[in-house]
Order: sequence, then structure tokens, then C-alpha cells
Amino acid sequence: MEISSWIIEPKPERSAVERLMQDAGLTELVASLLIQRGMSDPQEVIAFLNPGFTNMHHPMLMKDMRKAVERLNEAIEDDERILIYGDYDVDGTTAVAMTASYLQGVGAQIKTYVPHRYEEGYGVSSEGVNWAAENGYSLMITLDCGTKDFASLAQAKAQGIDVIICDHHLPEEQLPDAFAILNPKRPDCSYPFKELSGCGVAFKLLQALAHTMDLPEGGVLEELDLVAISIGADLVELTGENRIMASQGLKQLKKRQRPGIFALMRAADIQQAPQTIRDISFTLGPRINAAGRMDHAQRVVDLLMETSENRAGELAREIEEMNLKRRAVDEDTTEQAMAQLQQSDPDSFCNLVAGKNWHRGVVGIVASRLIESRYRPSIVLSEEEDVLIGSARSVDGVDIHKALEECSDLLTQFGGHPMAAGLSLPTENLDAFRDKLEASIKRQLNGITPQPIVRCDQEVKLGDLTFEAWREMQLLEPFGPGNHTPVFIVRGVQCNRPPRTIGNQGKHLKLTIGHPEFDQPQLDAIGWNMGHVAQTLKGWKTMDLAFTLVKNTWQQRGWQNRTELNLHLRAIRPTE
Repeated sequence: MEISSWIIEPKPERSAVERLMQDAGLTELVASLLIQRGMSDPQEVIAFLNPGFTNMHHPMLMKDMRKAVERLNEAIEDDERILIYGDYDVDGTTAVAMTASYLQGVGAQIKTYVPHRYEEGYGVSSEGVNWAAENGYSLMITLDCGTKDFASLAQAKAQGIDVIICDHHLPEEQLPDAFAILNPKRPDCSYPFKELSGCGVAFKLLQALAHTMDLPEGGVLEELDLVAISIGADLVELTGENRIMASQGLKQLKKRQRPGIFALMRAADIQQAPQTIRDISFTLGPRINAAGRMDHAQRVVDLLMETSENRAGELAREIEEMNLKRRAVDEDTTEQAMAQLQQSDPDSFCNLVAGKNWHRGVVGIVASRLIESRYRPSIVLSEEEDVLIGSARSVDGVDIHKALEECSDLLTQFGGHPMAAGLSLPTENLDAFRDKLEASIKRQLNGITPQPIVRCDQEVKLGDLTFEAWREMQLLEPFGPGNHTPVFIVRGVQCNRPPRTIGNQGKHLKLTIGHPEFDQPQLDAIGWNMGHVAQTLKGWKTMDLAFTLVKNTWQQRGWQNRTELNLHLRAIRPTE
């Protein structure tokens, strides 16, 4: 079993907890969790616990917004052709579908365009600009891309196309030459919230357009289901406006689904609408992404915009087939990559594997799986003729983008951020790249092998884990980056039944735990992808568990639904 470091957040001062309990009307559990997250002011806490539209910022605060809206309004009034261009991932495709649907509804002449992942690549492509020019489009709105596409945007301007950029990626020192650049991360933008998704920036554009055209804001707010999906899949911070939009979008998804979402759920045999951001990340997100990974993401935009239930059903079944294919390719590639990893030096500071014609659509997923197996920064490369193309994923303490920068003389191209990146290099440079990358990462880690870090909020007893406690924690939803699901520790518990494995090929671990000395409830614990430790645990007398608390509802054969609390395990260690 891999050793991990457990870090427990300092316990808040009792007086501060009591004060917040009294001033904001909270229970001890919620008050202490909020203080640990840096919130002790009652007004701030009340706003956080009640994420409503009144706390959203006016869209005109964003740099270039007035300019963008006036140009868009002019294009609508003059019946200009408007091209809605977006990236091929979930954030981009939801933004395209949302923007195109809304603009269609106000009478705009629009067409959608999503670049092909492998033929055109990320961002605004030269092919896309040429297509727009050849087909008479005078205005182009780029979604979840554009901030770094200098050459193609210069090409658009030269061909008489005005471009409005809606993006959230960090800009370089200079900005591209576009008609308007909506990006809260540009240094001269004073917009108060910087962490919007790409779809979130597009939503602010639509909000501003509704104000300008004197349209009811309710029409724009109906698009928040797609914004919530973008937030869940793109892993942006769930604070500020993202928390408000995710919360309201989840409510919409529970209340009603547009035909495309309903059809996608039905094709995937998903029984209920996503209840949490985590549900989006594990259900809708991978399926929406599968189209761009395995074929063309335009299919997703068509699905999300479709109004016919029959046609939506056809598109959803096609996308579910792509997802099944993606999973099969993912499993096959993971198996090959793991076999290579087992043959590599266990003391290395980086997992690096390469295979002939591995599907580029899954190499990033496989890199994440390698980290789960051996906690190191991981790079998975596909060899295509004389070129290696792949993805990198990192761990705490390693800036993988910085490491690639130090190897840039061996790379054809690379890009990304500290935790994830894409790269390509000539096959002949592989050995030199491996050595140079290993040295770079070793320097960052000061020669110390990285260990997984489990960050825990509070230590509890089994008797504290009640339905009331679970309901209290729901006040902090939605959970995600910047507002993580509370992680608890329980110490000195024992297995009341022998540890067992469940799921396909025994991949997952199931424990039934209790306390050996005190009269406390017996609970089930699930360890996803922890099936391999079942035999080891049989030799332990007692153990400590790090976990999240989950409510699980299931149907017993021949009986009504049964609801119980489960522990979803983050880590296990023997009691000291």
C-alpha cells in the first residue's frame, strides 16, 4: 500500500465557532468548517450559504464588454452572419450551444463551428477563419479560446472579420488584435471575479446583451444549466459567481432538462439528473468530452441545441457509443501503459511511457491513471510515424510546465499549466528528453520522492456520522475546487466483516467497520480502485480512515428503497 501524508487542518478556536454559531444561526459542525475555510464574518457566511442572483456582478464591469455588446447588437439588427466558434471540450461546446441558442432566440443569423481536435488542433484555427471568410461571416465570437491565437486572429482581421473573444485562459504579456477581448484574467480588467469558466464569460456577454436590448433577464438565466455543466467539467473554482451559477444551474437540471441532456441521460441509463457538481464530473462531463476525443465535438453542440426529442435521442445514442468506445480504448491503453510502468525504474521521479499509435483522445486520462498507480508526474506519448504526441499530468509540488520549459530544446511544441500540459517531440529525442525531464523534476522535489497528500478537515467518531450531520454539510454545497467536500478522520476502527472486493474484477474495496471498544454504529465504507489492499487489511487489528460522508439510496430486491450513510475512503493506515 502506498504511504501517504495526512495533514489535518488546525481546529478553530472554540470562541470563534460559538460566535459564528450564534451570529449566523449555524450548527457547530458547519460553523467550524466555514472558519477553517477562511470565513468568519456573519454577512459573508450568510451570502455564501445562500448563493443567489443578487450577489452577481454587473456584466458591464468587464473590460471591453460595452464595446462587444454594441457590436453584437449592431450585427443582429443588420442581419450580419455571426459565427459562434468554440473549443472541443465540455467548456467550449456548452458555451457554443448556449450562445448560439440564445442568439437564435433573439433573431441573430448564426452558425456554429467547433474545430476538429486532431486535424485543426486547439484554439482558433486558420481553417476556421478561412471557412468564415468564404461563407460571408463578418463577426466571429470565440468561446473558451482566442486569447493566445495571434496569427489566426490577425488573419481574421485581414479578411474583414471582427472577432469578440470570450475566454478565461491566462493571457501572455501582449493581447491579440481582436475587436473585443472579454477575459477577466487580462491584467487591465477590473472585473471582480477572475475564475469564470469559458462558458461563464459567454454567459456574462449574454447578460449584457439582454440589458442592452431591454430583454427579460429570465431568458438568460435559463441557460445556467449549461454553465453548471461547464463548471463541473472544467474544474474551475467553486467560489464567488461560479458558486452562484453552479448552484442555480443544478437546480435547473433537477427541475427540467433540455431535450439533449434528457436524451443523453436516457442513453447512458442515468436514472436522475445530476445532484452535485461531482455527478456532472462523473456522468455528463465524460460523455460530452467523448465526442471530441473520438470523433467530432460538433455532434455535442447539435445535441445540446436540439429541440426534437426524437433527433436528440439519435444523437445521444451516437455519443454514448463514442463514450463506450472511448472507455474501451482507455482501458486497453491503460493496460499497456501500466505494463510499461512496471518495467521502469521504481525510484524515478517521473512516469514516462510511449506506445505506437495510442489514441490521442485518451492519453491524458491514462496519465492520470499512472499517478494513481505510482504517485509521480506522468507523461503518456503516442508514437505516430516519427513524432511523439502526448499529455502530461502532475502532482503536488511539481510544476510540469516549468519542467517542460527546461526541456524545450528537445520539444517541437508544448503548452499548458503547472498541473497539466500537452507536448510533442521527434521520436529520436525521447531518451534525451527522458533524462533531462527526470533531472528537472528531481531538482523541483529536492531529490525527495513525492508522496500523496491527504488533507483532512476534522477528526470525528462514528457516532457523529448521522443523517443530521450529512444534512448540515449540504449547506456548504456545491462542492468542488476552492470549496472541497469535507474530509474526516476516524481512528482505531476495526472490520466487523472480512475486507472484500466488489465491482469489475474486484477493483473496489468494501469494508464494514465498527469500533472495538465503544458502542458506536456500524457503517459500510467503499474504497474506489482500492481492491488491491483487501488482503493487506486482513492482517490489521485496527485502522484509521480518511473519508467523505455520502448518502446512498438503493433498492433491495422486492423491497422499497433503502437509504444509508457510507464512507467513501480517501486513505487507510494502521492505527499507531
